[in-house]
Amino acid sequence: MKTAVVVGTVLCSIGIILCGCVSTQKYTEAQNEIEALSMNKDKLAAQNADLTAQVAGLTKERDTLSDQVVTLKEELKAAQEKGAAAEGNVASLQNEIKQKDSQIKALNTRIEELNAEVARVKQENEELKGKLAPAPAPSPTPSPSPGPR
Repeated sequence: MKTAVVVGTVLCSIGIILCGCVSTQKYTEAQNEIEALSMNKDKLAAQNADLTAQVAGLTKERDTLSDQVVTLKEELKAAQEKGAAAEGNVASLQNEIKQKDSQIKALNTRIEELNAEVARVKQENEELKGKLAPAPAPSPTPSPSPGPR
């Protein structure tokens, strides 16, 4: 860009110095080239301003995204810690369930034993009742009736 300005300045200077030595056609061509370079310089300056604005916008967006990444990493870490705590709770609860299952099995076994004992005691009670029951009374035998005498 600086080169274009320097070239334009040199051409202007040459045009002024060599006014009498340069043909009108050459002078017009030099002036046209200077105008073209000047417009090119202005166009490049505008493009540079646009690109600078884009860079500023993209830098701001990058900073925002970087902040979001930091926030998301913190959230991920917290979630992982909660997950680890939950896994610990799951393991603890599974152990509790196993213990309760063992207790239930033991109690069910005890219930079966007690039911068998109740049935045995009932049977024994029936047998004892049968032994204690009075023997059936013998049927009375008819006594000789006083007959006709």
